[in-house]
Amino acid sequence: MTELDLSVEVYPCPKGSVRHREVVRKTGGKEQFPFLVDQNGGISMYESGDIVKYLFEQYGEGKSPSLGLLESTVFTGWMPTILRAGRGMTRWEYSRPDPPPGKLELFSYENNPSARIVREALCELELPYVLQNVGEGSHRMKLLLDASGSKEVPYFIDHSTGFQSGEYK
Repeated sequence: MTELDLSVEVYPCPKGSVRHREVVRKTGGKEQFPFLVDQNGGISMYESGDIVKYLFEQYGEGKSPSLGLLESTVFTGWMPTILRAGRGMTRWEYSRPDPPPGKLELFSYENNPSARIVREALCELELPYVLQNVGEGSHRMKLLLDASGSKEVPYFIDHSTGFQSGEYK
């Protein structure tokens, strides 16, 4: 998503999910992740490699995925998850059953280790959010600068309460 400079709505589906896993099962027919729903393209699909190929075909403006993007999931996905003892994979037992009343927003880019910690927490709490990818050259950087006065990520905004923070701890 960062490489394509896309913003996405994320509906976390940790193990033990009480909200979003059922939606995936009803929409796609099975409980498998990742699962992409592209309302603009009218498509939904499983499988990381297929999703990456589709996103580049639809939104890549002729670009191809960078070298190793399709092959690197062991190093960029599973290895950090293993090193962090599976954080972000299971719903926290004390998380609230109801989603927040308004949108949550996270400014991030995919390989930022501090942002990963925030994404893991949002997943464990099963909180949906808008992910604003602000990698190098992103046209969303002005949104981040206007909100935070800085280019530093992660930056989190709870639009319901007005809470904003660049601290991930």
